[in-house]
Amino acid sequence: MAIEHSNPNDQESRIRAALGLVHGPLPKVRGEWLYRYYEYLAANLLLPFDAEYTGDISRYRQIASAITVVGLVPPDGHARHEEFGLACRAHRGTQEIEVPLADVELKEHTSNYRLIEDYWYWFWNWRFDPKI
Repeated sequence: MAIEHSNPNDQESRIRAALGLVHGPLPKVRGEWLYRYYEYLAANLLLPFDAEYTGDISRYRQIASAITVVGLVPPDGHARHEEFGLACRAHRGTQEIEVPLADVELKEHTSNYRLIEDYWYWFWNWRFDPKI
């Protein structure tokens, strides 16, 4: 589902387009919008791609590792997706893992960088009600 952006240099315009919106505020992260973002990314990401994933190995310690993202995991409508967002399938060495897409980092010059950064921006900034 390739979508034409009203202003391709404006991040929020690109996100609105990814969600199928023309104007207005960005919606809060909810199941319906996550599914729309999933469909957009599934149609536009160039797979597989190399990235870095930083995961928690304990409460106070994280470890970064190189991964190759091979696919997206369709959201199943559970509330956990609103908390953790979209997930992707990846290879870390010979191990296949599933990680939150918002925790995947790409180098700026890569073809998928803007797509992942836009998703990350929307996911982290519209997850919670700002009145809370």
